[in-house]
Amino acid sequence: MKKTLKFILGFVAATFIIIAVFWGSFVYVSDYKITNADTSVSPDGTYELVLQAVGEADFPFGSASGRLVLYEGKSRISKADFELFDDGGCIRSGIWEVTWHEDCVIVILSGDEQPDEQIILYFDGKKENKQLTDKEEHTEAEDMIEIEGIN
Repeated sequence: MKKTLKFILGFVAATFIIIAVFWGSFVYVSDYKITNADTSVSPDGTYELVLQAVGEADFPFGSASGRLVLYEGKSRISKADFELFDDGGCIRSGIWEVTWHEDCVIVILSGDEQPDEQIILYFDGKKENKQLTDKEEHTEAEDMIEIEGIN
């Protein structure tokens, strides 16, 4: 009787441990695992911007968590977290547009279920976020043309 009870308790304990390990692995991959989706390097090669996925998109058609990390060499300057609403789509290279400038990098994030989001990461560590409307996108494009002297 004692051997049978020890066997049953051992079996239950082993089963519990196996379930806990699988559950922990699932939670880590779905909520916390960081995956590099794409990178962009400044024209002079000094700075690197990394687009990262944090976990997986919420099932079945939820948002995906992402992060932008700006590096100068191996030193991290800043990071910006964001949520992408793209009909359950994951963080990938097709969701961002990167423009390098003298003092910052401007990123436009696009998802099917959200207005475009602009994130500006300055090389001194500051950052700015804002949602763009069609009018703002058009005005900013015209401003950039004037700044760069393109006619």
